[in-house]
Amino acid sequence: MRLSPILELSAALLSILLAFFFRSSNIFFKLPANLSFQVPVNLTSDYGRIIHGAPAAVLRPSSPVDISLLLKSIYSSPLYDEVTVAARGAGHSTHGQALAPGGFVVDMRSLPLSITIVDGDGTSYVDAAGGALWIDVLNETLRHGLSPRSWTDYLYLTVGGTLSVGGISGQTFKQGPQISNVVEMDVVTGKGEIVECSERENSDLFHGVLGGLGQLGIITRARIKLRPAPPMVAWIRVKHHDFEQFTRHGELVVNAGEVDYLEGFIKFGDAPHSHQPEDAFSRFGAERCVKPRQPTAYYLLEMAIYYDDDDVSDAARKRAKVLARVSSMTSVEILEVSYLDFLNRVREEELSLRRVGLWNVPHPWMNLFVPRSQIRSFHDLLLRTMSDSCINGPILVWNLNTSIVVPQDEAGEDVFYVVGVLRAAPPTCTVGTSCLDRLMQQNERMIRMATARGSSQDGGGMGAKQYMPYLEGEEEWREHFGPKWKRFEELKAKFDPLNVLAPGQRIFKRKKLRKASDEAGEL
Repeated sequence: MRLSPILELSAALLSILLAFFFRSSNIFFKLPANLSFQVPVNLTSDYGRIIHGAPAAVLRPSSPVDISLLLKSIYSSPLYDEVTVAARGAGHSTHGQALAPGGFVVDMRSLPLSITIVDGDGTSYVDAAGGALWIDVLNETLRHGLSPRSWTDYLYLTVGGTLSVGGISGQTFKQGPQISNVVEMDVVTGKGEIVECSERENSDLFHGVLGGLGQLGIITRARIKLRPAPPMVAWIRVKHHDFEQFTRHGELVVNAGEVDYLEGFIKFGDAPHSHQPEDAFSRFGAERCVKPRQPTAYYLLEMAIYYDDDDVSDAARKRAKVLARVSSMTSVEILEVSYLDFLNRVREEELSLRRVGLWNVPHPWMNLFVPRSQIRSFHDLLLRTMSDSCINGPILVWNLNTSIVVPQDEAGEDVFYVVGVLRAAPPTCTVGTSCLDRLMQQNERMIRMATARGSSQDGGGMGAKQYMPYLEGEEEWREHFGPKWKRFEELKAKFDPLNVLAPGQRIFKRKKLRKASDEAGEL
């Protein structure tokens, strides 16, 4: 939720004071020349438009050396003891994770956005700048008949951004998350060191940065595995009226491994009858208010089979097998589209929402990993909690296997469901209004009950985990990571000992230089 008015005023005053201080102190302590104290308004919030906080300055780096110089200056001088730094790519976070109130924001899109194909050991890779958009990576690799293996649904995100949180989509059950397809990176640590890391070299940094929420370093280059790019996709949607049948069919398809992509959606109201992509295959539906009442709920299992001109018959056989498993007493819709159009499917919906003023609105999103044994309970909790609210945006529910790693799994389950409640608030439902507060309170209630351990009343105690969580401080993060917290804390102390990086995650409090030095001396 939003910073209090007093805190906002304090942050604004701090930004002014810091700007004056940095301009004068730069005579003695070198800061990059392309550090600007003219901060555009778009850097004061993110896609969520729920958390706001202005930085004192923005760095528009011309190379990773500029980022290194900035962080080394902060790390080496007590004059910058209050300063934090956030890397910002597309700014698509929803709870202020890319913000640095009163600190510095690094505009990753200002870096040279190089995208280069690399061949080695019989495998092709792409070297992509951390600030490059995935849509640009896709377009460049397609020119060579290649493609990354794992994607996010929306491609206008940066490489470094999605790799910092994991990067999941409907390919994850088969190809792993995006972080499982990276073999090498260049990273600027919190101490300003430029480090090349991989499985074999600086492996602790490599594994810590991937999915590390920006806490250990800023990704400036990633080497990503490629595969031959299929030209065509059979895009299939199967409608279900029964949730148990919907989840059972999804698990059958994942286990059979015949499709290349699988996601699922909860929908409400009358099912669309048009076979056009913008209607039948739309996921947002933000043009109208739909309330999630059980009698109107139905479920769409969305699948894709990739193919080219040489294996049309094989793709047809796969499609027939899949439909034989999941189409009993259900309706089926199929589109044949290009691989590019399928992967970039959310773009047209984005443009449509922009045209009607429903893109740049608050987005009270919620993302969870829910254990398989609890997905029915969560489904019921969701419908019960949101029964009187408008649903403007998709509700995703789809299953993963063990290729995704969650912070802690005390129940020992190896199958989780991704649940994404991706709501867009109406344009009048802004920060400080009761309607947005109500949506946020609904999310908080569902998260609290879903992430509880053990039994609790009213359907809680599910042992779920938040994905891209918004937590209040170190204690909540400690609970989130469980036994993995100690290792995470050790890596933070090694690569960002002053806790300079990614303050918007609200994990670690900024340390002063002298205090950190004293703590290091005690170890």
